[in-house]
Amino acid sequence: MYLRCKILKSLLALSILTTLSCSGEKQQGTIFWHAMGGPLGDALKTIATWYNNSHPEPVILVNLGNYNTLSQKIMGAVASSSPPTAAQMYESWTSELASAGKICPVGQYLEYIDSTKLNRIFNVLIEGNQWGDTLVTFPFNKSVPVFYYNRDLFEKYGIDHFPKTWDEFKEIAKKLTIDEDGDGNPEIYGTAFTVDVWTFGTILYQKGGLLLEEDSVKFYSPEGIEALTLLSDMIFKDKSAYLATGYSHQDDFANGQVAMVWGTIVSYAFMKDKINFRLGIAPVPIDKYKTVIIAGTNVGIFNGVRESDQKNFVNFLNFFLEDSVQAFWSASTGYVPLTKTAFEHPYLRDFLNSVYGLNEAMLQVEYGSFEPMDPVWFTGRRILSEEGLEPALRGYATPEQSLKRAAQLIQEEIERRKAYQKYRKP
Repeated sequence: MYLRCKILKSLLALSILTTLSCSGEKQQGTIFWHAMGGPLGDALKTIATWYNNSHPEPVILVNLGNYNTLSQKIMGAVASSSPPTAAQMYESWTSELASAGKICPVGQYLEYIDSTKLNRIFNVLIEGNQWGDTLVTFPFNKSVPVFYYNRDLFEKYGIDHFPKTWDEFKEIAKKLTIDEDGDGNPEIYGTAFTVDVWTFGTILYQKGGLLLEEDSVKFYSPEGIEALTLLSDMIFKDKSAYLATGYSHQDDFANGQVAMVWGTIVSYAFMKDKINFRLGIAPVPIDKYKTVIIAGTNVGIFNGVRESDQKNFVNFLNFFLEDSVQAFWSASTGYVPLTKTAFEHPYLRDFLNSVYGLNEAMLQVEYGSFEPMDPVWFTGRRILSEEGLEPALRGYATPEQSLKRAAQLIQEEIERRKAYQKYRKP
């Protein structure tokens, strides 16, 4: 894929990963750290129970509450040589941990995963877990961005389909911004969004831009400025959108005050009981290229734990790939099933057919891309959000000014890391 080839250039050198050792005897028991809460955590507990009821060695779930806490706990555990067997982790975390020799590549245990099941996994999800030719981590809870929209409002105002392109989206957002009493404050907005690297990055990739490439920041570019301008214009020029905080825009959508909202496909599990209109779900509009950024974490196995626990966790992954398990996981959480064949399982088919547009929205995974895997992105993502996106979306700076500042700060971080690595070499 066009974008995939460019992003892969920024990965860690394969030589770092092939020197990893998977030995260790400190930790006892197959411990899996995660950050799944609510219906997501309930689904994971059910799957773990199924596995534990049919296997002699249990997988023990430990919920760390949220991803920030999870990342802190992981870094502390590896620093003190007391990691769990496995944990959820984002790609940039993996790069950081792998460069320090803390990760045992899943590829070393592929003999414990049925090859037929492996071949059923979407290729893009396997690619997103490879560094060079090595399968380092394994896909787990993967989501795609979607738009939720109010079909009743669409029908009322004569709109017969969800917009296919961003230009069309902007026009429909203006049409669905309704100021019924003429006081200048719309009762209904066409759309609303938050300061979100995921949204910006997807539009950027669709325009042919990149976030990072090797040791260079790439989002400060004509494509990046266009992507951020598209969002800021809807707030300040078209006045068809507002900037929300947290999940307030999803609550306003559920209350009929917003016509269309971007969200993860997983948001359906949290919103469905709040909505009393005909809900539609649609793929994200496209620009020059048809792609979206796939979100969610993978799972990685740590060095410094018993080999028997590492193997047991890979056996759990093999169980997780069963079509019936994937169908249950997807229908219970909204996450994209990892295997193509799970889409044909009756349990998942019933779920997909029950939600208007859900099947097409999930299949965006077939043309997905990923955010950078480079370890600098662990810090760079926050910088882009706080210094590159927020000032422009709050009107404190132009898109060009804010992206330029964020790019400079991230480039400085890249150079700092390079200097540190050079200093560390004997």
